[in-house]
Amino acid sequence: MISRKEILMGRDKDHPLTKELEDNLTKLLEAVNKLRKAYGKPMFVSSGYRPAAFNKAAGGAKRSSHMSCQAVDFKDADREISKWCLANMDKLKEWRLYLEDPAYTPTWCHLQIRPTRNNPFKP
Repeated sequence: MISRKEILMGRDKDHPLTKELEDNLTKLLEAVNKLRKAYGKPMFVSSGYRPAAFNKAAGGAKRSSHMSCQAVDFKDADREISKWCLANMDKLKEWRLYLEDPAYTPTWCHLQIRPTRNNPFKP
């Protein structure tokens, strides 16, 4: 099970969550834990909550879903999570998870709950 602690990465200590961020985090955890259960293998968070300064340091997009607790990246060097997601897009749709096109995420799998026009989507 993916935990709140894993996604927050301790950053909530100096950057406390607002009610909106808490609500987003709850929705994100519900969705990714459905995926985690269906996937059936360990998944390790490489990037979760990123307050603005962390997002900038990581080279994240100016409007990154990580800043609003609506996205998480999982370590995926072997591409197994991305392959599973691509083969199970119907489940992602059901769980309202949006996958960043794996062609743009070479060693991680980016999933978010903020809707995009396409799924998978290009950054």
